[in-house]
Amino acid sequence: MLYTIISEYDIFTQSERPTQFMDIGNGKVEYTVSGKNKVVKSLFSTDPSMYLDKRYIPGKRI
Repeated sequence: MLYTIISEYDIFTQSERPTQFMDIGNGKVEYTVSGKNKVVKSLFSTDPSMYLDKRYIPGKRI
């Protein structure tokens, strides 16, 4: 077990595909490109309501 404030993505990196960032209304979305689709990896926002938006759920296609 590992107790840390650092994201597990930063510790256990498996960079098969490079990640990219897209600016959205009140934050940024980190995504990977899978074929012709962009797949959400993470959401970064200071607006709590953005985390309830189903468009930015990890694994969702943009």
